[in-house]
Amino acid sequence: MRRKTEDRRLGFVRAAGKLFVERGFGSVSMEAVAAEAGASKATLYGYFPSKEALFEAFVNEAGQGGHEEMEAARAEGDLRETLRHLGTAYLDLVTRPDVIEANRLIMGEAGRQPQLSRIFYENGPRKTLVVVCETIRSLMERGLLRRADVRQTGLYFKSLCEAGLVERQLWGLDGVPHEHTRQVAVEDAINVFLAAFATSGNSASDRKPC
Repeated sequence: MRRKTEDRRLGFVRAAGKLFVERGFGSVSMEAVAAEAGASKATLYGYFPSKEALFEAFVNEAGQGGHEEMEAARAEGDLRETLRHLGTAYLDLVTRPDVIEANRLIMGEAGRQPQLSRIFYENGPRKTLVVVCETIRSLMERGLLRRADVRQTGLYFKSLCEAGLVERQLWGLDGVPHEHTRQVAVEDAINVFLAAFATSGNSASDRKPC
């Protein structure tokens, strides 16, 4: 029964996400979502009390598993390997088609539906930044990175990893970057990041081969 309930819930989330992307948040009704999912509006309301709740679930579903993979980086011992794991997991997450679609959607809706911006930020970018910063903090506490403002340092790291790749996806110029392209972007990001934040003996010049 629990599996069936979860499948029905996920069906509503995917139906809502499809319609939000195709039509925009404001043009989609709860009735339309129920119809897309092949269910009644009453059943839909039994799972989600509002479109905003559906949107929140859509954002969380787009990032499913990504934050857990990023958190696993803290289990690594070596500085460069930890950053490589973190950067790779981060770039894999933010270049997902569903995540790109969610970003495009909020960019188009923020002016008309400002409440969505907060929902999106709290359930997407903020969660991602928190995970990045927790790993950065642990590396600072171990003396592998120099002490600095953790949030700002985390923002620097993730921005270096993106290195223009995400913008080109958002603009529709490129598809999902090839795995090799993502790996090169992360390695380049690590080199620049360590040149600025590594402690003595952990600089970019100490680079290990991939």
